[in-house]
Amino acid sequence: MISKKVAEKIKKDQKMRFIFQIFMVAIAGIIGGFSFCSFFQSAQIIPTGLSGLAQIIHNLFYSQLIDIPTSVIYLIINVVLFLISLRLFGWKFLVLTFVGLATYTLAMEFFSIPALVAQADDVLLYSIIGGFLYGFGVGLAYRYGGSTGGSDILAMVINKFFPKLKRGVCILFINIVIIILTVITSGLQTALYALIVAVISSFATDFVLDKIKKVRAFYVICEDEEKIAEEILKRYHRGVTRIDCQGMFSKKEKSLLVSLIPDVDTEELKYLIKQIEPNAFVFSSVVSETYGDGHFLIEQSIFKNKIIKSKSILKKSEKLQRTSSIRKNKLLHKKNLKLI
Repeated sequence: MISKKVAEKIKKDQKMRFIFQIFMVAIAGIIGGFSFCSFFQSAQIIPTGLSGLAQIIHNLFYSQLIDIPTSVIYLIINVVLFLISLRLFGWKFLVLTFVGLATYTLAMEFFSIPALVAQADDVLLYSIIGGFLYGFGVGLAYRYGGSTGGSDILAMVINKFFPKLKRGVCILFINIVIIILTVITSGLQTALYALIVAVISSFATDFVLDKIKKVRAFYVICEDEEKIAEEILKRYHRGVTRIDCQGMFSKKEKSLLVSLIPDVDTEELKYLIKQIEPNAFVFSSVVSETYGDGHFLIEQSIFKNKIIKSKSILKKSEKLQRTSSIRKNKLLHKKNLKLI
């Protein structure tokens, strides 16, 4: 185990990282809300996702008597989703999502630039720039562990109840529904602009998320392999492989640990290894592809693995009990036949 001082330092770093995450998700929400208010709303573009649904509802019920802002409709939809997801997801994600949703909604209402609103004649240009900014904001929120609300939360809720439906498929289905509603309510041309926004925003989101998707292979030549492996398993829930090796110069027997770690956790891991064994030799390389039976890229909880193992043990014990009871019944039946 690591020392108390190192554990406190890591805990403090995690708190500072969480505060930084809140700040970055808030920035992401402002960017997303600004793109909606200054580009989509001013040029009468209906984007995909739940912000597009909020715009459709606003357009349908807009009159002199009823004038509910799109931001308020979007907030109401997301509050319902947020209440549903309270018991489904971790508190950190919910806190970050609340920050992203709050800043996105406020920016939708107040962060418009009058000059952009006044010159919203080129709808195609506004859909391209607005789509890029919107996708950039969504990707930034994802990258720092949160979201700006909308279709991504709805997709996660659907995926939780129907695991066979993947998150990407759910978002695609939601966007298709929004585009169909746009065709019905605003015409084909508006729907085509919504499609342009969807394509460009998805490219922008992938561009921002490119670094977080990267995984590095860490190679650690060390003597205290048990402690280092234990911390990697406990902290990052990643598989670790140990290989026996020998230094050709020193002729000492050492261990080579191999583990695939997300790029965002590399700095923390290097600090952790240095604290456990300062003389350990560490090098890493970017992993471009993996295949086979390994679970290096699947983040699995140790607690879940224990549950799976306990379930398998229970099933085996139940089978043994059944077979033993069947045998006992057969023996009793034979004894009864003999007595008869």
